[in-house]
Amino acid sequence: MNSSYASSSPDDIAALVTACPLAWLVSIDPGGEILSSQLPLIPLRPENGAMVLLGHMARTNPLAARLRNQPRAAILFQGPNAYVSPSWYADRDSAPTWIYVNATLTADITIRDDLTDRAVNLLVHRMEEGRPDRWRVAEIGHRYAALRDRVIGFTATIAKVDARFKLAQDEPPAVVRETIAHLADEGLIRWVETANAERLGEDS
Repeated sequence: MNSSYASSSPDDIAALVTACPLAWLVSIDPGGEILSSQLPLIPLRPENGAMVLLGHMARTNPLAARLRNQPRAAILFQGPNAYVSPSWYADRDSAPTWIYVNATLTADITIRDDLTDRAVNLLVHRMEEGRPDRWRVAEIGHRYAALRDRVIGFTATIAKVDARFKLAQDEPPAVVRETIAHLADEGLIRWVETANAERLGEDS
């Protein structure tokens, strides 16, 4: 793997988590049994130099019991991606490829009931922010207590990052522009533009 695609930058990981908050949380016990769930997570400000994510899960989720006794887990984020066809380019002698953003984070999970309200409210705030008629947790009214009792908050303190941001960084600026011109996903376009901003600026 081209080392130019790797990133352990907290800013890069925070950008990925913010853009694509739904991740796989995976735990493997010593016997090899795998438990996993897709859960939304949000980044917090680093604590003591460590990246921290905040989330919540159902109290009945088997992961909750597992992670209390075995807190180390993997968190997998899949960002935007696209197949890249050589038909996009004036020079068609290149091979097909993919551009993508992803991260596998090794984390220590701390499950705490006193994090539940913060996890729920912060996630809703993040997801509803900017909507013209944004919804607020308070609108649940009297049902909130019963719904809240079904979930529990947790933090994930990141111990290791294995992230790949393969966004045409090793292509000539002209090819990057041709790639951008054929992408349909505006979010992915922004990732490619950001990853190549300095080179594209120099070439303009």
